[in-house]
Amino acid sequence: MSGLIGLFKSMVVEKGRKIVRERFGSTPVSFKVMFTRFRQVLDNHNRAIEIIADMGAKLGGEYIFDINYIKSAYEELHNRLSASLSDFHVLTRNKYARLDNVFNRIDREIRRLVYDETSSFNETVVFYDDITWSMVREVGGKNAHLADLKNNLGLNVPAAFAVTTHAFDEFIKHNGIKGKIAELGQGGIITETALRDIRDSVMDGTIPPALENTFGDALTGVRTKCKGNCSLAVRSSAEEEDGRYSFAGQFETVLNVPPDIKAVAGAYKRVIASLFTDKAVAYLEQSGHDIRSMKMAVGCMLMVDAAASGVMYSSDPDLKEDAVLINAAWGLGPSIVEGRTDADIYTISKAAHPETTVRKIGKKDSMVISREGGGISTVKVPAEMEMRSALTNEQTVELADQALRIEHYFRKPQDIEWAIDRGGRVFILQSRPLRTTVNSAVRPAAVLSSPEAHILMRAPGTAVQKGAGAGRTFILRHMDELGSFPKGAVLIARNDSSDFIRVMPYASAIITDIGTPASHMASLCREFRVPAIVNVGNASRILKHGQQITVDIGDEGAVTIYEGVVKDILEDANRKVSMSMEDIYEFRKKRYVLRYISPLNLIDPMLDTFSPEGCKTMHDILRFIHEKSVAELVEGTRHGLRKQAAVKLDLPIPAGIMAVDIGGGLDIGEKRDGDGKVTFEHISSVPLRAVLKGMMHPGVWHSDAVSLKAQDFLSSMMRMPDITSENYMENNIAVISREYVNLSLRFGYHFNMLDCYCSENTRNNHLYFRFTGGATDMVKRSRRIQLIAVILKEYGFNIKIKGDLIIGRLSNIRQDEMELVLDRIGRLIAYTRQLDALLHDDGRIERYAHNFLEGKYEL
Repeated sequence: MSGLIGLFKSMVVEKGRKIVRERFGSTPVSFKVMFTRFRQVLDNHNRAIEIIADMGAKLGGEYIFDINYIKSAYEELHNRLSASLSDFHVLTRNKYARLDNVFNRIDREIRRLVYDETSSFNETVVFYDDITWSMVREVGGKNAHLADLKNNLGLNVPAAFAVTTHAFDEFIKHNGIKGKIAELGQGGIITETALRDIRDSVMDGTIPPALENTFGDALTGVRTKCKGNCSLAVRSSAEEEDGRYSFAGQFETVLNVPPDIKAVAGAYKRVIASLFTDKAVAYLEQSGHDIRSMKMAVGCMLMVDAAASGVMYSSDPDLKEDAVLINAAWGLGPSIVEGRTDADIYTISKAAHPETTVRKIGKKDSMVISREGGGISTVKVPAEMEMRSALTNEQTVELADQALRIEHYFRKPQDIEWAIDRGGRVFILQSRPLRTTVNSAVRPAAVLSSPEAHILMRAPGTAVQKGAGAGRTFILRHMDELGSFPKGAVLIARNDSSDFIRVMPYASAIITDIGTPASHMASLCREFRVPAIVNVGNASRILKHGQQITVDIGDEGAVTIYEGVVKDILEDANRKVSMSMEDIYEFRKKRYVLRYISPLNLIDPMLDTFSPEGCKTMHDILRFIHEKSVAELVEGTRHGLRKQAAVKLDLPIPAGIMAVDIGGGLDIGEKRDGDGKVTFEHISSVPLRAVLKGMMHPGVWHSDAVSLKAQDFLSSMMRMPDITSENYMENNIAVISREYVNLSLRFGYHFNMLDCYCSENTRNNHLYFRFTGGATDMVKRSRRIQLIAVILKEYGFNIKIKGDLIIGRLSNIRQDEMELVLDRIGRLIAYTRQLDALLHDDGRIERYAHNFLEGKYEL
């Protein structure tokens, strides 16, 4: 048997060395160099996050600023990110070189906005499936919003393509209209004669040959999708249409257009011509736009064979009720939007389970239908249908649910056009911001009256997003509880986390005991305009789960929490928001640059979309660099160690740890014991001291061997090469500095790896923990993984499990909190070394996990 074991060991060693050679090459990189680069990445990352936070605050609508501020702030951000990228590429050995292309693309978009540079976009037709977040200026607001709902929210939006602003430019230039537009208003007044001349020139114009070919290709694709039996709605989508300003009813819509080039070209010209009417120009001037620089994109969408259609408001415009309002009629939408019939009106409560509270049936005596061969007609509704409800109760609830999803997605109440086809499918045809009496950013809480404002709690903190919100408290203990977060609740947690993105669209407010205003979560709260405050101290302990509260986060950075829902406080907060600078066009234009800087889309590093290609903003790039730098440091500990001078730690437990000090991790000097040993007292690395303190905790380390059953021993022998091939180490190694540790431990068939940065800068702090292996069969090893998962969740880890491998991640917590967690992880490492051999049934998982959390470490 001893010869067989020796053979296995030699196979393991050679296989491990081969992996190291293949992965890292024959010339190892100095780990000290890697760590230096990592520190530089962190320094630039932190300053860049501060700049982004400052820009978000300055451009939030409460400060006066000029373009020079944006230019100087962005240049510093660009320089910091460039430096961080340079260090990152050295650290990762150019593994993510394609990130440069993403950075350069986003940089071009920002510079185009900041320095008014010309767009390089030259597409004339783009299908909705291919429209990305960055194309809003090219496809117009209406097209961009609908594509967003289709591609990112997964709602039913009819197949469509956008004819871009570049196509508009080409059409205007091709037909010699550019000069006429430039001359508008030269005498101080834009005359109807001049506008009519432009409209006539548009209608008499011809489609440029290249655009006509592209039109033809797009229409061929449409006919293929609908098998030739369809028609199109050709609709306006001006640059800011359905954005801050709705442009409702200002531009032409042509319905039931046959999908042939002649008909669509004619409809396209009618829509473009509608930009140059008296009413459109008056609206543009009132909203601060210049007709001479305005461009028109157009949407060509498959018509829905509508049984019923209408408009719904995701919130009551008068804020009298916390409800969704739906108007419905038979046939196509113009019946309602043009007021041609007495529509049905439904009120649906905004609750966890929406209910129709009011149903007013109108006398729908006419409806709009599609004509054979093109166009629309108004016809009489059959008498038996006039007073019949156009919607079933199930349909009203389904529509309300979609309205709330859209409101939460766009972070403000929406005015939504919809249709239900003859098969009962709901389609969204348009979504634009809804102007409310008080404010367009009402949080989704049930606004109820409270007889008196009783204060439950008043505490100092760090305001992330000022404002007020109301709802029932949701005290988060474990991250996997986010899945049961109710709409409109107030999220209260111990620490902040970017995982809160999952519930931000539904949260009335967010309060954390610990956190930083420059964290990823804070950036997301500012983006979503969720009232939020961090560093409150003990809200998660004082408040009770499920109680109704009002949260008021004031200018001075303190939070006041009232019992019940205090309507006056909510309305006062909303009035303050409504007085923002967002109504000023030039401000909106400058603020638009944040679209490419602040939003954070890369949330979960465990998803496949966490990649260079998934980066849409500068914030995303920073997040990617930070996460992958940590991962590189985790993986890179192995390939530089053979050149380092390692010292063995003399500990009261037989851990067999060799320490490699890369700066401030050991304080040896003249302190070595007489026999030259390096003991626990010589360790100055904060994270290593914490984890070893846990491993040495009285009663947690069990030296007695646990007996294995025969099948468990044979199972471990058969698996040995596979387990160790990915965890090859010649010794248990700790790579340390004063604030950092990368600890790789092998105890028999059990493999632990821990990577931690623990400093006074909360934003830098991270902990990565990995465990795999065991000397028993797969069932027992899996039970131990489940047990470890229960314990890690209790400490706030995000976890991922695959077989007998568990990975836990924790970040953005204070140094004292991190030291406490590391102490518990040290105890966990010692406690679970041989525990798999005792997990004979599932019931023992909960029992041993409970014992550990109670501080009972007996096996």
